[in-house]
Amino acid sequence: MKKKFLVTLLVVCVVLPAALSAAVVDLSLGVTAQYNQNFGQIKTALDSEDYTGFSKIENYAFGADVRAKLLIAEVDLVGKFSKETIDSVDYTKIETLSTAGISMDLLGLLRLGFGMGPNWIVRMNNDTGAFTIFDANDNATTLDSLGETFINSPVAYRATVDFNLGSLMLGLNYTLNTDYTFKNYQDVNKLFNANLDNGTVGVSLLFSLF
Repeated sequence: MKKKFLVTLLVVCVVLPAALSAAVVDLSLGVTAQYNQNFGQIKTALDSEDYTGFSKIENYAFGADVRAKLLIAEVDLVGKFSKETIDSVDYTKIETLSTAGISMDLLGLLRLGFGMGPNWIVRMNNDTGAFTIFDANDNATTLDSLGETFINSPVAYRATVDFNLGSLMLGLNYTLNTDYTFKNYQDVNKLFNANLDNGTVGVSLLFSLF
């Protein structure tokens, strides 16, 4: 009982000042860029001093980042476009990640956020214009139902660290897809078995509207 009380007290001491020092409502929008190779591949490239991948525009996804914050609760919506080649076929990859979580301002200089939610992914065949998804065997299949695609989308974690530059925020983000989907909602353990090295790193520049 004493241990639980101390943990609760510690949480209150951390969260309460953050909530009181934060703006009641904050809406920010801006642009984001994400490097498509995962963190494990980045570490391998850095260890071998191979920096060529960082200079190739096709290795990046670009899009928009929107965040709505109420005290310490935050909802993020991120849309990204990138190029991808699978089995010699060129695709435009379209990702829509929506997360809900918490966000805390520290001394008005730094904002830390963490959330989770579905990462909806479809691909457009650049030759035919057809929208496709990929099944469990990585075979392209026709996109027949948006609802079916959504519930099969992986649930992802997203962590953000932003530096407050007045009305602007510049920060880093880390996105990690899990094996958990809403279709197989009972497999809760899949939320916690993701390899941290499989996440991707991005940067965002946001403008605070109020």
